Amino acid sequence: MLLSIVFIMIFASACEGYKILALLPYPGKSHFMVFEPILEELARRGHHVTVVSFFPSASPQANRRDVSLVGLAPLNVEVINLQDFDNPTFLSSKLQFSLISNIMAFNLQLCQTVLYSDIFEEFVKGEGAYDVVLSEHFHTDCMMGIVHNYRAPSVALMSCALTPWAFSRFGADDNPAVFPSMVLPLVDEMSFLEKLVNAFNVNFYKYWHSYATRNEQKLVETRLGRKLPPLNELAKNASVVLVNTHHTLNGVRVLPPSVVEVGGIHLHNKTVKPLPENLERWVSESRHGFILFSFGSLIRGSSLPPKRSEAILKVFARLPQRVLWKWETEDIKGLPDNVLVLKWLPQYDLLNHPNCVAFITHGGLLSLTEIVAAGVPALVIPILGDQPGNAAFAKRAGIAEVLEFHQIDEETFYNALMKVLTPEKRDHAKAFSSRWWERPLPPMETAIHYIENTAKYGYLNMSPPGRLMHKPELLFFMSIEYLVLFSLIFFIALLAKYFFCPQKIEKFKQS
Repeated sequence: MLLSIVFIMIFASACEGYKILALLPYPGKSHFMVFEPILEELARRGHHVTVVSFFPSASPQANRRDVSLVGLAPLNVEVINLQDFDNPTFLSSKLQFSLISNIMAFNLQLCQTVLYSDIFEEFVKGEGAYDVVLSEHFHTDCMMGIVHNYRAPSVALMSCALTPWAFSRFGADDNPAVFPSMVLPLVDEMSFLEKLVNAFNVNFYKYWHSYATRNEQKLVETRLGRKLPPLNELAKNASVVLVNTHHTLNGVRVLPPSVVEVGGIHLHNKTVKPLPENLERWVSESRHGFILFSFGSLIRGSSLPPKRSEAILKVFARLPQRVLWKWETEDIKGLPDNVLVLKWLPQYDLLNHPNCVAFITHGGLLSLTEIVAAGVPALVIPILGDQPGNAAFAKRAGIAEVLEFHQIDEETFYNALMKVLTPEKRDHAKAFSSRWWERPLPPMETAIHYIENTAKYGYLNMSPPGRLMHKPELLFFMSIEYLVLFSLIFFIALLAKYFFCPQKIEKFKQS
C-alpha cells in the first residue's frame, strides 16, 4: 500500500512538469518564429511556461502564461531600404555595419525600456521560482542580469548561426583561418587573402560588440540595485545553446557538446496546407512550373531601384514559367502577363507545391531552411547580416546560385536563373533535402531533451573550461610551441656561429 502511494506521488510530480521562464524581448518576428514551436511543445508536454515577448500566443494554452511587451517598442526593427544597397560591395558593407550599429543602439534603449516597464517588474524582483530559464543570445546581454537574478540553470537560444562573439563564450573553435564570419560571402575553403579579410572581420566584430554593449552593465546593475558579475561572463553559464543551423547546410564547425544544432526546428509539425482556389489554379496551370520570388519582411515598404526592377521584369518576360512575386506594392508598372504580384504569400505551402521549380530569395536562414526542406533550388540575392554567408554555403552545397544585388542586370540575372532552372539542379536539391532530413533525432526532440535535462539536473557542464580563461593567458600557452621553436633556432644559430666563426668569438671575449 505504501509503495503504491509513493508511486502515485512520484507520477503526479512528474506530470506537473517543470517551471520554465522564456525571456525573449526582441521585437523581430523572424527570431520569434524559431522559438515559438519550442514554447508550444514544452507547454504541450505538460511544462508550465512563462513567455516574455512581443508576440503573445494567438491560441493560449492552459499551462502557458504570456507576458506581453507589445507597445514598448516597434516591431521588425531590422527593416531596410533596398535603395541603400544599390552600390558596390564596400559601400554595402558600410551600410550593413551602420544598420547593425543602429540595432545595437536600439537594443540598449530597449533594455532600459523593458527593465523599467511595469509589466517586467516581477522579473526584476525575481518573483517566482523556475527550474530553467530560456533566453535569446543575439546582440545584447541585457537579460543575463535577470537570468542571474533567479539563480536557475539556463539554456541559450539562437535563431541564426553563432555570432562572432558567441564562439568563445561556449568554448567553440573560431579560428578565422578555418571558419568564416557569418557576415562574409565565404565558406571554409578560403584563399590566403580571404583568410586575412576574415580574420580582420571576426576580430573587429568581437571588439566592436564588447564596445557597443559597454553601457548595458551599468544599466542592469542600476535597475537591479546591486553589483553583478560581467554580463558577458554570465552568458557563459548557459548549460546548452540551441542553434538554428545544421552542418549539411551551414558548414562543419568544431563545437563542444553544449552547442547543439537544431536547424529546421521552426518546421516542427508544420503541414502543407491547400492553397486558395484561385492561387492553386494559377500555379497549376503553368505547364513549365512556377518560380516563387520573395525577399521576406526585411524590405517591407521599400522599392527596387528602377534599373534593377527593369532588368528583373525583362527577364521574367523571357521565361516560359510563371512567377509569383511577394511585394508590398501590387501596382508595379510594366508587369509581364506571366507574373503575379501579391502582398502576402503562403511561402511554405508554395515551396512544397509539385509545380514549384525555383525560389528567388534574399537568403534569410528561415527561407533557406524551407527550400532545403522542400528540395527546391534557389537563386540567392543576399542583402545583409548573415545572408552573404548563408548564400555562399548554399552555393557550395550545390542547391543555389548567388547574385549580388548591385550586379543585377538583364543578362546576369537571366544567366543565373537559367542555371537554377536546370533539371540537374532540381535533382540535386531533392537529394540534398534527403540528407538534410536524415538525423538521429528530429530537431524538436533534441531541443526538448536538453531543456528538460537542464531543468532536471541543474547546470550541465558541457562547455570546455578554456572559455573562462582570459585571452592573454590562452594566447601565451598557445604560443609556447613557437617560443620553444624560436629559442631552439636561436640556440642553433649561436652554436653555428661559435664553431664556424671562432676568430670573431675570440675577439668578442677579449673585448
